[in-house]
Amino acid sequence: MTTVYDVTTFSASVSPYTDIGTVINEIIADIKAQQTSQTTRPGAVIYIPPGHYDLRTRVVIDISYLQIKGSGHGFQSLAIRDESPTGGWADTLPGGSHIQMKNTDGTTTAFLVQRSGSPAIVGRINSVEFRDFVIDGVSASKPYLPGSGKVGISIQSDNDSIRIEGMGFVYLSTAMSVRGADAAWVTGNFVAECGTCLELTGASQVVRVSNNFLISAWAGASVFAENAEGLLVQGNTLVWHGSIRLVNSQRCAITGNKFVSSWAGMVILESGSGENLVAANQFTRVDTESSNDNGRDDLFGMIQISGSNNSVLSNHMSYNVAGPLRRPSGATPTLILVKSGDRNVINGNTLVANVAASVVLDASTTNTKVIYTTTAAQLQAFTASFAHVPMP
Repeated sequence: MTTVYDVTTFSASVSPYTDIGTVINEIIADIKAQQTSQTTRPGAVIYIPPGHYDLRTRVVIDISYLQIKGSGHGFQSLAIRDESPTGGWADTLPGGSHIQMKNTDGTTTAFLVQRSGSPAIVGRINSVEFRDFVIDGVSASKPYLPGSGKVGISIQSDNDSIRIEGMGFVYLSTAMSVRGADAAWVTGNFVAECGTCLELTGASQVVRVSNNFLISAWAGASVFAENAEGLLVQGNTLVWHGSIRLVNSQRCAITGNKFVSSWAGMVILESGSGENLVAANQFTRVDTESSNDNGRDDLFGMIQISGSNNSVLSNHMSYNVAGPLRRPSGATPTLILVKSGDRNVINGNTLVANVAASVVLDASTTNTKVIYTTTAAQLQAFTASFAHVPMP
């Protein structure tokens, strides 16, 4: 039984340099032909050596226990390359194990993980891994609108123990889209010049997103999750539009991340997101992209909460935007906005701003506690149901 495949030596109908998608699909067909019994399916490894490979046909993965791995993500910031003279550059393409999306099959996805079946457990995919190669959308226009362009990895069947690790993604509408994730691991990836870096759709539980560089444009998000339970987002660097958006998500933790964003809305807890922890993060709001608009002005909040029993603890928040660039003109920027909900706690945060800035409690909020975060002048409360311990 063959369990380890090399795309450059497998006897395929085309060269992997011409269409690596067809080659990997033929390898998957060979795996299924050899592993026919429910009790004897150990899975396989598909190896992509360093090189430049065109992908013209979408890869469809409908088996479990499959690892697709390269020998380095070879990432290069193509936006910097495209905005600079390249005559003196040593490298003008990503390197390592480099897949260029040139789909001619009518699809816009590089890798689709999907299996049908009834009952639903039959269609569940387990332990598919993507490691150490780069998916390059080749070209795209800012802001790389989510839903309008290319997708690197799309996982559309309920899944268990998916791993996406050490990957590079560039020039994609969405780098990674995962539906119905259970115990997924997304770590050590480099994502840039993409609309959305990671979206967790449908629902997910105990997903870990850690130690990634996530660089998303203003029309998308670094991390988007809906109906998530126990999501951990930790130790990431989120740049350009550094934004985490949780919709109806419960008991998630956003800890130890570094945010640098040109727009408001770095952490958004919405649609009843509750019992979430936002702690020990560093937030920096700058104005390098003031000519572009994500639809959120400076009253939106660097952090916005619509939900109950959330804790915002020990974060460092820096706001450094020139007066003429604030929106609306002359506004006092909001650093934290509690828009709705009960029993939210804001405790021990450090606020630094080049202008007067505030924490705002909207009228519908109740029982909010703001402790050692603001002075008396920095708190704007449009409700009587709150407790405030100001900075001494």
